[in-house]
Amino acid sequence: MIRFARLATVLLTLTFSVLAYAAGPATAYKVKVKKLELNNGASWITVFDGASASMDIASASSGQSAGQFLSGLNVPDGVYTQVRVTPHPSFNIQGNDGARYSLAANGVNGGCTFTNNAALVAECTITLTAPNEPAATTQDFSATPITVKNGVCDRKIRVSFDVSGAISYNAGANEIFPAQPTVTMTAQ
Repeated sequence: MIRFARLATVLLTLTFSVLAYAAGPATAYKVKVKKLELNNGASWITVFDGASASMDIASASSGQSAGQFLSGLNVPDGVYTQVRVTPHPSFNIQGNDGARYSLAANGVNGGCTFTNNAALVAECTITLTAPNEPAATTQDFSATPITVKNGVCDRKIRVSFDVSGAISYNAGANEIFPAQPTVTMTAQ
């Protein structure tokens, strides 16, 4: 088994096709991984398929949560040039777009209802449906491939999440949705 937290937290980048008109900070942004794959240059190897535990990438311990999920994964020895993650379509979000604050209730268009009163902000659970489901996102490591030998990754990869613009207001739906967080990766 690989101590995968160093590597795969980068995989939690999310892609949405929800059109956002305003964006603001998330105080809670809980995601699950649906599928995790590695490419060895010849084929994709699935190392996880299902629904992981929820990870709050807005919390200070987001790396630790991802590490707990990833540390138990069995990754075959090899050289990997790409990593691909598919997020689960269910999210828990809380925050604001700068003017509107999430409420715990769902709207008729699949997002969260909102209020203009910051004191009433609450966490909302939503499940995105087609065509707004998050797509698989690929991270390319071909310039500096990752080697796993005897279940150990050859280097640490540090990942941080910026959710300062991860709450979006969709004017067409008149509801709040999760937006794509910014993910920064550094290899050590």
